[in-house]
Amino acid sequence: MTNRRQNKNSALSDTNRLEIFLSCTEELKTRPFILNGLDTFQFQIKFDEAGQPSCELREADEELFRSFLMTFRKFIMKGDADIDWVLNFCRKHVKPDQKNLKETLEEIKEIWKYQYRKGTVQMRVGNVNLSPEYALDLFINGQYFHSNDNQKSEQLRKLSEQSIPCARIQLLWSLPGLTKIILATGSIVSKALKENAFNFPSQL
Repeated sequence: MTNRRQNKNSALSDTNRLEIFLSCTEELKTRPFILNGLDTFQFQIKFDEAGQPSCELREADEELFRSFLMTFRKFIMKGDADIDWVLNFCRKHVKPDQKNLKETLEEIKEIWKYQYRKGTVQMRVGNVNLSPEYALDLFINGQYFHSNDNQKSEQLRKLSEQSIPCARIQLLWSLPGLTKIILATGSIVSKALKENAFNFPSQL
C-alpha cells in the first residue's frame, strides 16, 4: 500500500504532502458547518404502543454539510491529505529527544483507528457492520459525490428506508469526533514543525 501511495503522489515530495495536509486542516476550520453546525446533530428514537420504532433527526443545513464533506473526504482518501499517511510519516521522523511528541502521535493514531474504523457507537444491520468508515464511504460515494458506484447507492437507499436510519445516525454521530481528531493533529504537527521537532531526510 505504501508503494502505491508513493507512486500515485510521485510528483510531490513528502514534505509537500504534509503542507497540503496542514492547508486542508486550515480550510476545514473555515467551513461554516464547523463554525455553526458541527455539534448541532440530535436524534430521538421513539416506540409507539405496539413497540414500533420511529426516529426524528435534527441536522445542520444540507448545503453546508455537503461543503464540509468536500474538505473532510480529503483526509480519508488515499491522497495528499490522508491522515493515516500523515500520522505514520510524522511518527517515523520524530527526533529521538521528542519522546512526548512521538507518544502523542501514537496515541492519536490509535484513537483515530478506533473512532474511524470501529466507532464509539457500533451498529449492525443484518450482516453489515455500520462503522464510521463504512457509513462515510456509503454517503460520500453513494450520495454526495457519486463515483458511479450503483451498489453503494442502492445499499444506502435501502438503509435509509428503514424506520431507524442507522447509517445516517452513524455518519452524523461520528463526524464531530473525527473532525476534532483531524484538527488536533493539524495543530500538533504545525507546532512541531515550528519547533523543528522532526528529522526529515535531506532529500525530502
